[in-house]
Amino acid sequence: MGEVHEGSAHMDWLVEEQERGITITSAATSFRWAKTVLNLIDTPGHVDFTAEVERALRVLDGAVGVFCGVAGVQAQSETVWRQADRYNVPRIAFINKLDRAGADFLRVVENVSEAFSIEALPLNLPVGTEADFRAVIDLVKMKQYSFDGESLGATVIESEIDEDQQETAELWRGELLDRVADHDDEVMELHMEGEEVPEDLLRAAIRRGTLERRWVPVLGGSALGNKGIQPLLDAVVHYLPDPADVDSLEGSDPKSNSAIEIPCTAEDPFCALIFKVQIDTHGELLYMRVYSGELEKGKTAMNPRTGKRERVNSIHRMHANSRENLDKAVAGDIVAITGPRFSGTGDTLCDAKKQVLLEEPIFPETVISMAIEPRSSQDRDKLQDILRRIEREDPTFRTEVNEETGQFVMSGMGELHLEVIRNRLERDFKVDANIGQPRVAYRQMIAKEARSRVKVERQLGGKDQFGEVEVRLVPLDAGADAEVEAIVWEGGPPPVAPEWLQAVRDTVESSLSGGGSLGFPFIQVQARISIPPVTVETTEAGLAVAAREAFDGAHEKAGDVLLEPLMQFQVTTPEEYFGSIHQDLLRRRAQIESVDLVLDQRKITGKVPLAEVFGYTTGLRSLSQGRAGFSMEPVGFASAPAEVAERFRF
Repeated sequence: MGEVHEGSAHMDWLVEEQERGITITSAATSFRWAKTVLNLIDTPGHVDFTAEVERALRVLDGAVGVFCGVAGVQAQSETVWRQADRYNVPRIAFINKLDRAGADFLRVVENVSEAFSIEALPLNLPVGTEADFRAVIDLVKMKQYSFDGESLGATVIESEIDEDQQETAELWRGELLDRVADHDDEVMELHMEGEEVPEDLLRAAIRRGTLERRWVPVLGGSALGNKGIQPLLDAVVHYLPDPADVDSLEGSDPKSNSAIEIPCTAEDPFCALIFKVQIDTHGELLYMRVYSGELEKGKTAMNPRTGKRERVNSIHRMHANSRENLDKAVAGDIVAITGPRFSGTGDTLCDAKKQVLLEEPIFPETVISMAIEPRSSQDRDKLQDILRRIEREDPTFRTEVNEETGQFVMSGMGELHLEVIRNRLERDFKVDANIGQPRVAYRQMIAKEARSRVKVERQLGGKDQFGEVEVRLVPLDAGADAEVEAIVWEGGPPPVAPEWLQAVRDTVESSLSGGGSLGFPFIQVQARISIPPVTVETTEAGLAVAAREAFDGAHEKAGDVLLEPLMQFQVTTPEEYFGSIHQDLLRRRAQIESVDLVLDQRKITGKVPLAEVFGYTTGLRSLSQGRAGFSMEPVGFASAPAEVAERFRF
């Protein structure tokens, strides 16, 4: 066993993870527990790496949410819980660190129940508090389990419940039976008649309620002290779904887009979802979850998005960064494959005779950017290639070229995210480049609907150019991306080359990616293009120039609004520092939503512009003598004040 804080945990294999003592990239492994094989994906907790959680939850059947026995539900816990809600993933909650000062199992159970509006169902109770925590009571078997210190907790000692714990255990056992009986007739009948409820019957009833997401079983322990881990693994086997519990999956027909039900058995046609691409010195590894059928190495599968057959050269069962070769993958497996050249994150691989598209994971918008430029022109192509590889690996990493400066601009989910990528570029890829400081990734939108029609008749490059285009800009709902509507022709389709149509579309899309007086990418806007019937004088360059000028004209009439990324934040601080921290947050334009008292700590939650909390951790440390904590996550964009927008206007 390795320890996360020492950088020796088996699943944290990246050098960056070992140095920082945190998880950065999700890692998969498989292992046997009793008679069951478990496929496990260990995901990060830091919000900057939320994409790793998103894509893991998309393909997993069940999840274990880990909460601190002292702090309870924290901001990032809420983020991950909402992600699991989106994919309807049944869960178990594990309350960790029960051996720490201030730990309170039942308080955190109540906290979990209130924070997520769910029924939290305690299945065990801790024996002893804080430093005296020594065992857990299993409320299903009504036995006590302690963990031998000499074997580092590997030896589990079963015993009768201590006399001083008997009354509490009976009380919570009765509560458990009451709540399960409300939803299960067999348990209710036995419980009402005062008869003993058999262990198998009670477990089956708890399992049904967990799979239906009626409640969340809760267990406790101490991972650092190796206490309570075996009961947690038993609970995973007893209460979380196995692949056979997923009868079918909904996909869509690649041609008609109509819904298709996919039976999830090994006998049905092959179907799998690629949820992660990992690039290392050996090439590309594509992680996939197999939902139905089986796939042998050396065989091909169809990617319905690209319409290409992909050959699978090898199949591996992963154990963090080590590989175990397999001859085939079957329904329920999570494996990594090599060979496909045209597939990536979110793509479906399936049987060519039974094609289907599965739902892709959803990834958030980037909120922070950083400029990077090679130190020599010879390194430019190398740098561009490396950035594309990282972009393919990480769906929340974006790169683009600033046309004015020629610099590459990297965008990500936060300061730590870009710092880790920066270190990878320098350490792993040996990139020789100048890298700037992180900056906020602003966006812009239009203030109102507007249109502009432009006719171009001029000489460009020594040739007469003609073209006429109308562009209409329409605001969209909050959260929508910018989009270009299919070109509408007046008077029927004209005989025009397809590349001309693409030139007009490309021009408008280029303007949307960074036009106007602010120069930031547009969101929440639709550009509708109309082209009158073309004449023999119409040219491709004329249409492109007309499209650019029509966009600029429509944008000038519509007006622009600067959008700044907003962060949901949570600050926990001792009472004596609350006043100064509260005032500092207001100075940073924070919108305070709630202030709660949890034990002797104030918990402040709200929203704040990202630009105002760059490097906030350092300032918070000085305000609280290092005793306050801070976490934040992106929640979207909001209009920036006029004085902020004026700084960028040109």
